[in-house]
Amino acid sequence: MSTTEARLRGEQLTLGYGKKIIADGLSVAIPDGHFTAIIGPNGCGKSTLLRTLSRLMTPQSGHVYLDGEQIQRYASKEVARRIGLLAQNATTPGDITVQELVARGRYPHQPLFARWRKEDDEAVARAMQATGVTTLADQSVDTLSGGQRQRAWIAMVLAQETQIMLLDEPTTWLDISYQIDLMELLSALNREQGYTLAAVLHDLNQACRYATHLIALRDGKIIAEGAPGEIVTADLIERLYGMRCTIIPDPVAGTPLVVPLGRLSLP
Repeated sequence: MSTTEARLRGEQLTLGYGKKIIADGLSVAIPDGHFTAIIGPNGCGKSTLLRTLSRLMTPQSGHVYLDGEQIQRYASKEVARRIGLLAQNATTPGDITVQELVARGRYPHQPLFARWRKEDDEAVARAMQATGVTTLADQSVDTLSGGQRQRAWIAMVLAQETQIMLLDEPTTWLDISYQIDLMELLSALNREQGYTLAAVLHDLNQACRYATHLIALRDGKIIAEGAPGEIVTADLIERLYGMRCTIIPDPVAGTPLVVPLGRLSLP
């Protein structure tokens, strides 16, 4: 799609850390109403791109646009009303309970000096139920396992109730059952409630099964973009990861299923 058609897009972005340039001249759009998975090898710029689109990072050049305006022109609270972000390796703000952490997702919706409202309680309860952390409500986040902590953070993002959600490796620390539960939840939010989602994912087969749109990155450049069934080929996987594979239909979903055959010989 054209970058001018999306609520969230970046134009001619130069991304990096000091003198280390991760991407140069990168233009990207997160298509409205889709579940986008950003895939590619380690160090290709996936997380850096997501951090930049959320305004957690500032591009060295180029601009990110949100609803037609440069994102830097919005107040932070206004950005948080429109974009929810699950950052990588998020740190807990002090010794707080799971319910207190999830409730922080309501901050962007709180008018100045306003009291906690019934709709805030309802949003927190829905988010905790959806992520399976209701029974952990009174536990300190610091005492949770890695998977439980990840689900608590995801609940906070859900409680924020933004129409655009960006998730950086959301399945990290989750065992396979919770990975599938989370992917099913994200897919349902997209299909049934129209949320626009973008997630950095490492599991190619989960990306193909649940996402409706893929962005394939390598060396800070988009080398393929589109629906999984249209772009995922053995040639693409070889170009992305240097890995031989065969592609077969997923027996459950009918989406591309990547079956590795082994890495290419290295020089």
